[in-house]
Amino acid sequence: MPLTRRKLAIPARPPSVRLARAWVRDILNEIGREDLVTSAELGVSELVTNAIIHASPPLTVAIRGTVEHPRVEVTDATPGPLQATTVEIADEADVPTTFGRGLALVAMHSHNWGSFTTKGGDYKLVWFEPAPGMRPDADLSPIFDETDEDGVVEQTPEAGSYTVTLGNFPVPLYAAMRLYQFELRRELRLLALSDPDRYPIAGETLDAFTAALAIRPTDSTFDRADDAVGSDTVALDLECLAPPGTPAVMDRLIDVLKRCYDTFADEHLLAMRPPPELEAFQEWFYGEFMRQADGSTPQPWAGPMALPEISIS
Repeated sequence: MPLTRRKLAIPARPPSVRLARAWVRDILNEIGREDLVTSAELGVSELVTNAIIHASPPLTVAIRGTVEHPRVEVTDATPGPLQATTVEIADEADVPTTFGRGLALVAMHSHNWGSFTTKGGDYKLVWFEPAPGMRPDADLSPIFDETDEDGVVEQTPEAGSYTVTLGNFPVPLYAAMRLYQFELRRELRLLALSDPDRYPIAGETLDAFTAALAIRPTDSTFDRADDAVGSDTVALDLECLAPPGTPAVMDRLIDVLKRCYDTFADEHLLAMRPPPELEAFQEWFYGEFMRQADGSTPQPWAGPMALPEISIS
Protein backbone atom coordinates (compact mmCIF):
# COMPACT_ATOMS: atom_id res chain seq x y z
CA MET A 1 0.00 0.00 0.00
CA PRO A 2 1.53 3.37 -1.02
CA LEU A 3 2.11 6.01 1.64
CA THR A 4 1.28 9.69 1.30
CA ARG A 5 4.60 11.48 1.63
CA ARG A 6 4.90 13.33 4.96
CA LYS A 7 7.55 15.93 5.69
CA LEU A 8 8.77 17.69 8.83
CA ALA A 9 10.97 20.81 8.85
CA ILE A 10 13.40 20.80 11.79
CA PRO A 11 15.85 23.39 13.18
CA ALA A 12 19.55 22.71 12.77
CA ARG A 13 20.01 22.16 16.51
CA PRO A 14 20.82 19.04 18.62
CA PRO A 15 17.28 18.77 20.13
CA SER A 16 16.00 18.11 16.60
CA VAL A 17 17.50 14.61 16.78
CA ARG A 18 15.01 13.68 19.49
CA LEU A 19 12.20 15.41 17.59
CA ALA A 20 12.95 13.47 14.39
CA ARG A 21 13.07 10.14 16.25
CA ALA A 22 9.69 10.73 17.87
CA TRP A 23 8.10 11.87 14.60
CA VAL A 24 9.31 8.82 12.66
CA ARG A 25 8.34 6.48 15.51
CA ASP A 26 4.79 7.87 15.66
CA ILE A 27 4.24 7.44 11.91
CA LEU A 28 5.56 3.87 11.86
CA ASN A 29 3.32 2.97 14.80
CA GLU A 30 0.39 4.60 13.00
CA ILE A 31 0.85 2.46 9.87
CA GLY A 32 1.36 -0.73 11.87
CA ARG A 33 5.11 -1.10 11.37
CA GLU A 34 6.19 -1.23 14.99
CA ASP A 35 8.78 -3.84 13.95
CA LEU A 36 10.73 -1.12 12.14
CA VAL A 37 10.75 1.50 14.90
CA THR A 38 14.11 0.62 16.49
CA SER A 39 16.00 0.57 13.18
CA ALA A 40 14.25 3.71 11.94
CA GLU A 41 15.06 5.62 15.13
CA LEU A 42 18.72 4.64 14.97
CA GLY A 43 18.99 5.52 11.29
CA VAL A 44 17.23 8.87 11.42
CA SER A 45 19.22 9.82 14.52
CA GLU A 46 22.49 9.28 12.67
CA LEU A 47 21.38 11.13 9.53
CA VAL A 48 19.95 14.15 11.38
CA THR A 49 23.04 14.37 13.58
CA ASN A 50 25.20 14.22 10.48
CA ALA A 51 23.20 16.98 8.84
CA ILE A 52 23.30 19.25 11.91
CA ILE A 53 27.08 19.01 12.17
CA HIS A 54 28.20 18.90 8.55
CA ALA A 55 25.44 20.53 6.52
CA SER A 56 23.46 23.76 6.19
CA PRO A 57 19.78 24.40 6.92
CA PRO A 58 17.00 24.06 6.04
CA LEU A 59 16.75 20.47 7.26
CA THR A 60 13.75 18.21 6.71
CA VAL A 61 12.76 14.66 7.56
CA ALA A 62 10.27 12.83 5.34
CA ILE A 63 8.62 9.41 5.06
CA ARG A 64 7.33 8.00 1.78
CA GLY A 65 7.24 4.66 -0.07
CA THR A 66 4.84 1.89 0.94
CA VAL A 67 3.66 0.25 4.15
CA GLU A 68 5.73 -2.80 3.19
CA HIS A 69 8.85 -0.70 2.48
CA PRO A 70 8.62 2.72 4.11
CA ARG A 71 11.49 5.04 3.23
CA VAL A 72 12.92 7.66 5.60
CA GLU A 73 14.59 10.71 4.03
CA VAL A 74 16.71 13.49 5.54
CA THR A 75 17.36 16.57 3.41
CA ASP A 76 19.81 19.43 3.90
CA ALA A 77 20.98 22.39 1.83
CA THR A 78 24.59 21.26 1.39
CA PRO A 79 25.17 19.24 -1.77
CA GLY A 80 28.19 16.97 -1.79
CA PRO A 81 29.40 13.65 -0.38
CA LEU A 82 28.20 12.23 2.93
CA GLN A 83 30.34 12.93 5.99
CA ALA A 84 30.87 10.55 8.92
CA THR A 85 30.05 11.89 12.37
CA THR A 86 33.22 12.03 14.46
CA VAL A 87 32.90 15.02 16.82
CA GLU A 88 31.67 15.31 20.38
CA ILE A 89 28.67 17.27 21.68
CA ALA A 90 28.65 18.52 25.25
CA ASP A 91 24.96 17.98 25.98
CA GLU A 92 24.61 14.23 25.62
CA ALA A 93 20.92 14.43 26.52
CA ASP A 94 20.25 15.94 23.13
CA VAL A 95 22.07 13.37 20.98
CA PRO A 96 21.47 9.67 20.44
CA THR A 97 23.60 7.11 22.28
CA THR A 98 24.74 5.84 18.88
CA PHE A 99 26.33 9.19 17.99
CA GLY A 100 29.77 8.80 16.43
CA ARG A 101 29.32 5.28 15.14
CA GLY A 102 29.14 6.52 11.58
CA LEU A 103 26.91 5.90 8.63
CA ALA A 104 27.60 2.17 8.84
CA LEU A 105 24.85 2.16 11.47
CA VAL A 106 22.34 3.25 8.84
CA ALA A 107 23.42 0.48 6.47
CA MET A 108 23.24 -2.24 9.12
CA HIS A 109 19.64 -1.31 10.00
CA SER A 110 18.40 -0.93 6.41
CA HIS A 111 17.31 -3.02 3.45
CA ASN A 112 18.77 -0.29 1.20
CA TRP A 113 20.11 3.21 1.63
CA GLY A 114 21.57 5.94 -0.54
CA SER A 115 22.08 9.60 -1.32
CA PHE A 116 21.77 12.06 -4.17
CA THR A 117 22.23 15.75 -4.87
CA THR A 118 19.78 17.56 -7.13
CA LYS A 119 20.90 18.64 -10.58
CA GLY A 120 20.73 22.29 -9.58
CA GLY A 121 22.78 21.61 -6.47
CA ASP A 122 20.03 22.95 -4.19
CA TYR A 123 20.06 20.16 -1.66
CA LYS A 124 21.31 16.70 -0.69
CA LEU A 125 18.91 13.92 0.29
CA VAL A 126 19.94 10.79 2.20
CA TRP A 127 17.43 7.97 2.45
CA PHE A 128 17.07 4.49 3.96
CA GLU A 129 14.49 1.72 4.17
CA PRO A 130 14.57 0.43 7.78
CA ALA A 131 14.90 -3.32 8.32
CA PRO A 132 13.19 -5.23 11.16
CA GLY A 133 16.53 -6.00 12.80
CA MET A 134 20.26 -5.44 12.57
CA ARG A 135 22.06 -6.86 9.51
CA PRO A 136 25.75 -7.30 10.43
CA ASP A 137 26.59 -8.50 6.90
CA ALA A 138 24.94 -5.50 5.20
CA ASP A 139 26.58 -3.83 2.22
CA LEU A 140 27.94 -0.58 3.68
CA SER A 141 28.11 1.16 0.30
CA PRO A 142 25.27 3.64 -0.31
CA ILE A 143 23.33 3.74 -3.56
CA PHE A 144 23.98 6.94 -5.49
CA ASP A 145 21.88 6.39 -8.62
CA GLU A 146 18.50 7.56 -7.34
CA THR A 147 18.06 10.19 -10.06
CA ASP A 148 16.28 10.20 -13.38
CA GLU A 149 18.10 10.47 -16.69
CA ASP A 150 18.32 14.26 -16.32
CA GLY A 151 19.83 14.01 -12.86
CA VAL A 152 16.69 15.21 -11.07
CA VAL A 153 15.01 13.04 -8.47
CA GLU A 154 11.54 11.81 -9.37
CA GLN A 155 9.07 12.41 -6.58
CA THR A 156 5.39 11.54 -6.35
CA PRO A 157 3.36 14.70 -5.66
CA GLU A 158 1.81 14.79 -2.21
CA ALA A 159 -1.94 14.38 -1.97
CA GLY A 160 -3.52 17.81 -2.05
CA SER A 161 -0.72 19.44 -4.04
CA TYR A 162 -1.81 22.16 -6.44
CA THR A 163 -0.40 23.94 -9.47
CA VAL A 164 0.91 27.49 -9.13
CA THR A 165 1.47 29.64 -12.22
CA LEU A 166 3.84 32.60 -11.95
CA GLY A 167 3.45 34.64 -15.12
CA ASN A 168 5.86 37.36 -16.21
CA PHE A 169 8.21 36.30 -13.40
CA PRO A 170 10.84 39.09 -13.20
CA VAL A 171 14.30 37.49 -13.22
CA PRO A 172 16.31 40.64 -12.25
CA LEU A 173 13.94 41.37 -9.36
CA TYR A 174 14.13 37.72 -8.27
CA ALA A 175 17.94 37.98 -8.23
CA ALA A 176 17.71 41.11 -6.08
CA MET A 177 15.35 39.32 -3.67
CA ARG A 178 17.74 36.38 -3.32
CA LEU A 179 20.60 38.71 -2.43
CA TYR A 180 18.48 40.78 -0.06
CA GLN A 181 17.15 37.74 1.79
CA PHE A 182 20.66 36.30 2.13
CA GLU A 183 21.81 39.52 3.83
CA LEU A 184 18.66 39.70 5.92
CA ARG A 185 19.03 36.17 7.27
CA ARG A 186 22.69 36.81 8.08
CA GLU A 187 21.81 39.85 10.18
CA LEU A 188 18.93 38.05 11.87
CA ARG A 189 21.20 35.14 12.82
CA LEU A 190 23.59 37.58 14.49
CA LEU A 191 20.73 39.19 16.41
CA ALA A 192 19.24 35.83 17.39
CA LEU A 193 22.60 34.68 18.74
CA SER A 194 23.69 37.90 20.42
CA ASP A 195 20.46 39.13 22.01
CA PRO A 196 17.56 36.68 21.57
CA ASP A 197 15.56 38.11 24.50
CA ARG A 198 15.61 41.63 23.04
CA TYR A 199 14.98 40.47 19.46
CA PRO A 200 12.64 37.44 19.54
CA ILE A 201 11.35 38.48 16.12
CA ALA A 202 14.77 37.54 14.69
CA GLY A 203 14.37 33.88 15.59
CA GLU A 204 10.73 33.89 14.54
CA THR A 205 11.61 35.28 11.10
CA LEU A 206 14.41 32.75 10.63
CA ASP A 207 12.00 29.92 11.51
CA ALA A 208 9.50 31.24 8.95
CA PHE A 209 12.20 31.29 6.26
CA THR A 210 13.22 27.74 7.18
CA ALA A 211 9.63 26.52 6.86
CA ALA A 212 9.26 28.23 3.48
CA LEU A 213 12.51 26.78 2.13
CA ALA A 214 11.46 23.33 3.30
CA ILE A 215 8.41 23.34 0.99
CA ARG A 216 10.25 24.75 -2.03
CA PRO A 217 9.10 22.76 -5.08
CA THR A 218 11.48 19.86 -5.77
CA ASP A 219 11.03 20.00 -9.55
CA SER A 220 13.21 22.11 -11.86
CA THR A 221 10.95 25.20 -11.79
CA PHE A 222 13.23 27.45 -9.78
CA ASP A 223 16.33 25.89 -11.30
CA ARG A 224 15.16 27.69 -14.46
CA ALA A 225 14.90 30.97 -12.58
CA ASP A 226 18.28 30.47 -10.88
CA ASP A 227 19.93 29.61 -14.20
CA ALA A 228 18.45 32.72 -15.80
CA VAL A 229 19.98 35.06 -13.20
CA GLY A 230 22.83 36.97 -14.79
CA SER A 231 21.65 36.22 -18.32
CA ASP A 232 19.75 38.48 -20.71
CA THR A 233 16.44 36.91 -19.66
CA VAL A 234 14.09 39.49 -18.19
CA ALA A 235 10.95 37.42 -17.57
CA LEU A 236 9.87 33.79 -17.37
CA ASP A 237 6.54 32.01 -17.19
CA LEU A 238 6.86 29.43 -14.41
CA GLU A 239 4.61 26.63 -13.23
CA CYS A 240 5.19 24.36 -10.24
CA LEU A 241 3.45 22.00 -7.83
CA ALA A 242 3.05 23.28 -4.28
CA PRO A 243 2.37 20.91 -1.35
CA PRO A 244 -0.91 21.35 0.56
CA GLY A 245 0.65 23.15 3.55
CA THR A 246 2.06 25.97 1.40
CA PRO A 247 -0.64 28.65 1.97
CA ALA A 248 -0.23 28.60 5.76
CA VAL A 249 3.56 28.76 5.46
CA MET A 250 3.44 31.69 3.03
CA ASP A 251 0.86 33.56 5.10
CA ARG A 252 3.10 33.21 8.14
CA LEU A 253 6.16 34.39 6.18
CA ILE A 254 4.42 37.51 4.85
CA ASP A 255 3.13 38.36 8.32
CA VAL A 256 6.44 37.86 10.12
CA LEU A 257 8.39 39.83 7.48
CA LYS A 258 6.07 42.81 7.90
CA ARG A 259 6.46 42.66 11.68
CA CYS A 260 10.21 42.30 11.28
CA TYR A 261 10.40 45.41 9.09
CA ASP A 262 8.26 47.37 11.56
CA THR A 263 10.30 46.21 14.55
CA PHE A 264 13.58 47.33 13.03
CA ALA A 265 12.27 50.44 11.27
CA ASP A 266 14.22 52.72 13.61
CA GLU A 267 17.24 50.48 14.11
CA HIS A 268 18.94 51.45 10.81
CA LEU A 269 20.20 47.92 10.24
CA LEU A 270 21.71 47.30 6.83
CA ALA A 271 19.23 44.95 5.21
CA MET A 272 16.10 45.16 7.30
CA ARG A 273 13.70 47.00 4.99
CA PRO A 274 13.81 46.25 1.26
CA PRO A 275 13.08 48.87 -1.41
CA PRO A 276 9.34 49.22 -2.06
CA GLU A 277 9.64 47.49 -5.45
CA LEU A 278 11.21 44.45 -3.81
CA GLU A 279 8.69 44.40 -0.97
CA ALA A 280 5.85 44.45 -3.51
CA PHE A 281 7.45 41.59 -5.45
CA GLN A 282 7.82 39.50 -2.29
CA GLU A 283 4.16 39.99 -1.43
CA TRP A 284 3.10 39.05 -4.98
CA PHE A 285 5.41 36.03 -5.10
CA TYR A 286 4.33 34.55 -1.77
CA GLY A 287 0.76 35.74 -2.21
CA GLU A 288 0.23 33.81 -5.47
CA PHE A 289 0.90 30.54 -3.64
CA MET A 290 -1.89 31.51 -1.23
CA ARG A 291 -4.37 32.84 -3.79
CA GLN A 292 -4.07 29.96 -6.24
CA ALA A 293 -4.56 27.36 -3.50
CA ASP A 294 -8.23 28.43 -3.51
CA GLY A 295 -8.49 28.11 -7.28
CA SER A 296 -8.15 31.83 -8.01
CA THR A 297 -6.97 32.83 -11.47
CA PRO A 298 -3.20 33.46 -11.57
CA GLN A 299 -2.22 37.13 -11.67
CA PRO A 300 1.00 37.75 -13.63
CA TRP A 301 3.53 40.15 -12.17
CA ALA A 302 2.61 43.68 -13.27
CA GLY A 303 5.31 45.70 -11.52
CA PRO A 304 8.82 46.72 -12.52
CA MET A 305 11.17 44.01 -13.75
CA ALA A 306 14.22 45.28 -11.82
CA LEU A 307 15.17 47.70 -9.07
CA PRO A 308 15.67 51.27 -10.30
CA GLU A 309 19.26 52.28 -10.82
CA ILE A 310 20.59 54.72 -8.24
CA SER A 311 22.56 57.57 -9.73
CA ILE A 312 25.40 59.02 -7.71
CA SER A 313 26.22 62.64 -8.48
